[in-house]
Amino acid sequence: MVNRLERVYYAGLKYPIGTHWAAATEKGLLHLSTSGTERAFMEELKRSVKGELVHDPDRFQELRRMLDDWHAGKPTSFDLPFDLRGTEFQIDVWRAIHAIPWGSLSSYGRLARAIGRPRAARAVGNAVGSNPIGIVIPCHRVIHSDGGLGGFGHGFDPRRLDVKRRYLMIEGIMPRVENHPERYVDLTKFFV
Repeated sequence: MVNRLERVYYAGLKYPIGTHWAAATEKGLLHLSTSGTERAFMEELKRSVKGELVHDPDRFQELRRMLDDWHAGKPTSFDLPFDLRGTEFQIDVWRAIHAIPWGSLSSYGRLARAIGRPRAARAVGNAVGSNPIGIVIPCHRVIHSDGGLGGFGHGFDPRRLDVKRRYLMIEGIMPRVENHPERYVDLTKFFV
């Protein structure tokens, strides 16, 4: 009997802010990266998934429609099947993040309480930072309990925080002003 590799479908979805690289299996959306090149995306996929990579843009039509709406500033609920791969704790955190509605925010501590682990805010922060499906599982909606932005994309790189700010502007949470728009709004009023 021949052991067949899992098929992992991928495509680049082009937007004015850059190409979003998506990957999915038969089970559902596996990965969405909004930074980097196709080469970097492919290398990351090969490290994390053992499978046959198949370029198939048609497989991502529904995701593209939803991302088009999201980029246009339309409230979007990404109701798609997922193929989440991580620890049980990470998957619990990612599902809790996915439940944060458009136009709302949560904090690391609030998420920890939501998953029944109230003392695990730091671990929640690590799980948020390892979210494989950014935008769709909206980790940009997670901030510090005091209203500070927190990190984004595995850290506190100012360029990555600018992406978080841009995403929150798209969703109407941040005002569209330059240089730290969070100074002009109390982000805690968006907590759910």
